[in-house]
Amino acid sequence: MICGYSDFVSKIPNGDKISNPCSNDPLDYWFGVGHQSSGGADARNQFGVDFANAGYSWTKSLCQMDSDGDGKTNGEELGDPDCTWTEGATPSKSSDLSHPAICEPLHSPTCCGKKQSWLRCHVPCPEDRKPANTEL
Repeated sequence: MICGYSDFVSKIPNGDKISNPCSNDPLDYWFGVGHQSSGGADARNQFGVDFANAGYSWTKSLCQMDSDGDGKTNGEELGDPDCTWTEGATPSKSSDLSHPAICEPLHSPTCCGKKQSWLRCHVPCPEDRKPANTEL
């Protein structure tokens, strides 16, 4: 049996409105929120692992987690900061959303490096922008 990511989009708040942080187009959505690629159907990211462990349900525990380690809960990132959303309801927030498995801002010292080594954005980390040491 094959289940696509579309089965899960409605099981998290704003599951169809998470912009792709690797794109400059605000309408380029990351529909496979629990996967390492925007289209889904590949390896799970940490949010996808956490979602699976929660029984593929939006639970208070999953909402309160910070799957990507950026200091914001999954609920804050997905528009349910109070962890009260239920499937089929309108989330309390539908703007200023972020991806719960992608530490943002991408170029910040908190987010650069191994946290999301699977991400293919090619965003330079602060240490990548330092001028090379030169000796006189």
